[in-house]
Amino acid sequence: MTKVHALVLLGSLAATTALTVALGTKDPAAPLSYPSRFLIWNLFLAWIPMVFAVGFAMVRRRVWLVPLGLGWLAFLPNAPYLVTDLVHLGEGYELWRHVLQYGFAAWTGILLGVVSMLLVHRRLDRDVGAAWGWAAVALSVALCAVGVVIGRFQRWNSWDLVTRPDAVVSATFDWVRAPLSSVQSTGVAVAVAAFFGLAYLTVWALSGLRPEAKAAQPAS
Repeated sequence: MTKVHALVLLGSLAATTALTVALGTKDPAAPLSYPSRFLIWNLFLAWIPMVFAVGFAMVRRRVWLVPLGLGWLAFLPNAPYLVTDLVHLGEGYELWRHVLQYGFAAWTGILLGVVSMLLVHRRLDRDVGAAWGWAAVALSVALCAVGVVIGRFQRWNSWDLVTRPDAVVSATFDWVRAPLSSVQSTGVAVAVAAFFGLAYLTVWALSGLRPEAKAAQPAS
């Protein structure tokens, strides 16, 4: 990825983030009232794994890869989590404004997660091999699905992994041991994993496309 492509990519993601915030602050109700406040906060959380991923991709000393990778993985579920915020959509006069706002947020969240995963994948592919890179992708997608369930249905967040790790792990294992006891949360986990995984494969495939070389012109 060239510097120009990287700048355009980050600029586009920043622009869709700004559009989401703008739609929220133009609400006829008080600025940053419900539902805009929590949506903007979730967007902020979704940007954190991108920051960790950029550091992971650029750092030269390998000793920093572990803390940066763990930080990225801890906050990564916040990116696809924005898709589930669509559950707050309801009928009303401002429905179309909210549809656009939530749509921009969901799009931005998925791309932030996918691009950050691509950065981490490429670094692992280069340093430790393709098998480890794809294993990390599969594990990350699965953990994202679990993370979305933890956030949406159990109401934990990434900060709780630091402040209350025992409670988060205990609640998560309770669900993992009996996933069929909560069909809705398990269904959402499977759907998120499929959607996020397919979105990543799509972007990964597109990133590998190269324009075909022009055929040599016969000498006149």
